[in-house]
Amino acid sequence: MHFRLLGSLFFGVLAAQITAQQDAGLFMHEFGRRGVPGSFLAQFSEQGAGLVFLQLGDQYVDAATSLKAVKTDADLLLLLWSGNDYSFRLEEQPRGAPLFSEPLLTAKWRHEILTDGEGGAGGVRFTIDSGKGLTIQKTFRAIPGKRELSIELAIKNVEDAKRDGSDRMFCRLGGPALVNKTEPSLFFQPAVGIAVGKDKTEKFVSPKAGDLQDLLDLNGQELAMAGSTNRFFGGFLFPIDTVAKSCVLRVDAATLPPVDDSFSSTKANTVPRVLLSLNLAIPKQGETTTATFGAYLGPKSFRVFDEDKDYERFLPILRHDLEPTCCVSVPGGRYMASWLLQLLGLFASLVGNWGIAIMMLTILVRGCLAPLNFRMQKSMRVYSKRMGVLKPKLDELKVRYSDDQKKYQQEMLKFQREHKLMPPIGGCLPIFLTMPVYLGLFTALRAAYDLRHQHFLYMSDLSQPDTLFDLPFWPHHFNLLPLLWISMFIFLQLRMPLPTDPQQRQVQQMMRYMPILFGIGLYNYAAGLMVYMVTSMLWTFAEMAVVKRILGPIDPNAVGLAPPPMM
Repeated sequence: MHFRLLGSLFFGVLAAQITAQQDAGLFMHEFGRRGVPGSFLAQFSEQGAGLVFLQLGDQYVDAATSLKAVKTDADLLLLLWSGNDYSFRLEEQPRGAPLFSEPLLTAKWRHEILTDGEGGAGGVRFTIDSGKGLTIQKTFRAIPGKRELSIELAIKNVEDAKRDGSDRMFCRLGGPALVNKTEPSLFFQPAVGIAVGKDKTEKFVSPKAGDLQDLLDLNGQELAMAGSTNRFFGGFLFPIDTVAKSCVLRVDAATLPPVDDSFSSTKANTVPRVLLSLNLAIPKQGETTTATFGAYLGPKSFRVFDEDKDYERFLPILRHDLEPTCCVSVPGGRYMASWLLQLLGLFASLVGNWGIAIMMLTILVRGCLAPLNFRMQKSMRVYSKRMGVLKPKLDELKVRYSDDQKKYQQEMLKFQREHKLMPPIGGCLPIFLTMPVYLGLFTALRAAYDLRHQHFLYMSDLSQPDTLFDLPFWPHHFNLLPLLWISMFIFLQLRMPLPTDPQQRQVQQMMRYMPILFGIGLYNYAAGLMVYMVTSMLWTFAEMAVVKRILGPIDPNAVGLAPPPMM
C-alpha cells in the first residue's frame, strides 16, 4: 500500500508538471493496448531524446490493484525511472572534433508522433541536425505481439559531400534505468547488470558506486543481450539488424541513482545500468546508416520467456537468479531450483492456484520419503529395545572406567562389537534428502515472478510476507505463517521425551528453541516458502501419529538418535 501511494504521488507530480514544463519538451506516449502484454505508458523528453519514465500497461503496483475493475495510470507498475538520468540517450564520444555542435546527451531534439496505417500512435521519432550536413534520427516503436520496443538509430548524410563512407561515429547508448524497490526481507541483491555474447560469454555485475564497471569487451563478436534487472523484471537491449549486430564494441555498467529516490523507493547506488559503446559508419552524401536495437521490458520468467523463441537469449539471467547464495549453496542447487519452479508451474496449471501447487509439491516430496522415514523409525525402535536390555551392563562399564575415559571408549567399542549393538545408520537421511528441496525453494522463490500477485487463502501475494495487519512496533507487520510454524515446531519438540543420557539431554533442551531463531530469520520471507514449511510440518504431525500407532512410542534411550522434523 505504501508503494502504491508513492506511485500515485509520483505520477500525480509528473502529470502536473507536463503542462507547466512544455518548454522542457516533456510529453506522454502510450504504446499498444492497455492491459495487453507489450503495452507501455511512457514519458519522453526532447532533452537528449530520452525516456523519462515507463510503466508497464499489463502490470500493477500491488495485488489489490490488479483486481480493480477500473484502473488508472497511477495503478500501472513503474519500471523505468531514474530522475533526470533518462534511459536510451545517446552520448557522442568523438575521437577528434565533435560531429555535433551540442552534446547529444543534453541537446534539445525535435520530435514527432508516428501513426500506423489505422491512424493510431505507432511510435515516436526524435531528430537532431549537426549543422554540418549530418542528421541523426532516433525512433521508438512497439513491436506487435512482444514485450519490446524497437530503438532505431539512423545517421543521414544530407549534404556533406566530403564523406566517402569510411568515417566513423563513436557514441554510447544508455540502457534502461530500472526501478529497484527496496525490500529489506530479501537475502540477496536482486539488481544486477548482465552482458552476454553470441559465443555464450556471460558476465554479471552488482551495483557499485563510483566509476564504470567493465561488463563485456566484444572483441569483434556479436552481442546477444545486455541489460539490468530488479527482483521480478528486466530491461535488456539486443541487436536486431546487421548493422546493430556489428557495431557494438563493448558494454559497461554505471550505477544509479546517485541519491535515495523517494518516488520509486529506490536506495542510492542500487541499480546497474548498461552502456553500449557503438561504432557507426558515417554514410556518403544522400545515404543512411541504420542500426536497430530491441529493448525487452517485462517479467523474468521461464513461462514468459517461452512465449517467443527469441527470448531464449534472456535465459542466462534466470540461471543467475537461481544460483544459490554462498550461505545456502549445495551441489546442483540451481538445477533443483529451476526444476522446482517448472514443476510448480505444472501443478499450478492443473489446479489453477500456486498455493495449492506448493502444497501438492510438499505432499509429493514427503510422500516419496515416507517409506524411508518409516524404516528409519523402525530401526531406531529395534535399537532402543536392545539398549533397554543391555543398558545395565553399559552403566556398569561407565562406572568401572569413570577415571579412564580412553579405556572406557575401548571397552565400549568392544562391547558394541560383541553384542552387535550399532546405532541405525541413516537416521538423518530423510531430512538430508528434503534439504535440497527446501533450499531449492528458498532460492527459487526469491525472484519467482510467477508467484507475484498470486492469491491463496487470506494471502494476496505469495511472493511477499503473509501480513495480516501492521504493528506500531518491530517487526512492524504481523505475519501469521512464520509464527504458526515456530509454534508447531516447539510443540513437536516439547512432545518428544528427553534422552536419558545427560549430554544428549542438554543438547535436546537447547534444540527445542532453535526454531525461534530460524523463524525470525524467515519472518519477512515470501509466503510461498512458509506455505511449504507449514504444510511439511502438518505432514510431520500426521506421520508421527501413524508411526506411533504402528510401532509404538520411541524409547528415551533412542531419542538422541531421532532426526529433527523434516522441512
